[in-house]
Amino acid sequence: MIDIHCHLLPGIDDGSKSLDDSLAMARHAVNAGIKKIVATPHITPGRYDNSLKTIQPVFENLKASIIAENIPLEISFAAELRFDPIIMDLVNNDELPILGEYEGERLILLEFPHSHIPPGSEELIQWLADRGVRILIAHPERNRSVLGDIEKITPLVKSGCLLQITGGSLTGVFNDAARQCGVELLKRGWVSIIASDAHNLHARCPELEPARKEAEKIVGEEASLEMVFGRPEKISKSHFQNHQS
Repeated sequence: MIDIHCHLLPGIDDGSKSLDDSLAMARHAVNAGIKKIVATPHITPGRYDNSLKTIQPVFENLKASIIAENIPLEISFAAELRFDPIIMDLVNNDELPILGEYEGERLILLEFPHSHIPPGSEELIQWLADRGVRILIAHPERNRSVLGDIEKITPLVKSGCLLQITGGSLTGVFNDAARQCGVELLKRGWVSIIASDAHNLHARCPELEPARKEAEKIVGEEASLEMVFGRPEKISKSHFQNHQS
C-alpha cells in the first residue's frame, strides 16, 4: 500500500517529534503493509512556515537513516498546503510542493481550516485549474462545515477536486460524525484516496488496511484497493522516480 498523506518528517510540524519517532513510525508502516510514503508536512503560513527548501534537508536526513536502518520503506515528500493566498505565489515562483500527477495535471494536497470551507475556495481552485493544477482535498469528512451539511463539498467535487479521507475516520479514531461523513462520501463515490494522515504511534498511526477493510464493506474490494494502492501509485509514480530512496 502507498500512503500519500503522512506527517513522517521529524520536528517540522505537529507530526513526528524526533528522528527516532520517525524511524519507529516507518517500521510500524512497513509492518502494517505500507511500502511507500509521501511525507506531507504542513505548510501553514504563520504557524508552519515550511517550504520545499526547508523540507528537503529534513527529508534527505530521514531517507538516509531509513536506508541505514535497513527499513524496507520508500519515501518521497510533498506538503499539506493550508488554503491561503500564498499558494498563488508558490505557483508563480515555481515552488509548489507537487504531490504527483493525475490525469496529466499536477496534483497538490490542500487543507481547509477545520472549522469551515473559506470564501473564495472555488475561485482559487479555478485559478489553479487554469494553470494545470488539480486539488486533492485533505480529510473533508473532518471539516465542520461538511459535517454540518455534506452538500458543502458538492461544488468542489463538481469542479474536479479529488477527496482524501483519513483512515482513522473510518475506524473510529476520531468521532462518530466523522465516520458517518466518511461513509457517506464513500457511498456517493466521491472518495479517491484513503491515507493515514499519521502524526505519531498513538492515536494517529501510519496504517491503511483497517480502513481499507471498512471501505470494502461499502465500495467493494477492488475500489477499496484502488484508494490505497492503485490510485496512489499512479499519482506518486513520478515522485518516487525523482526522490528514489
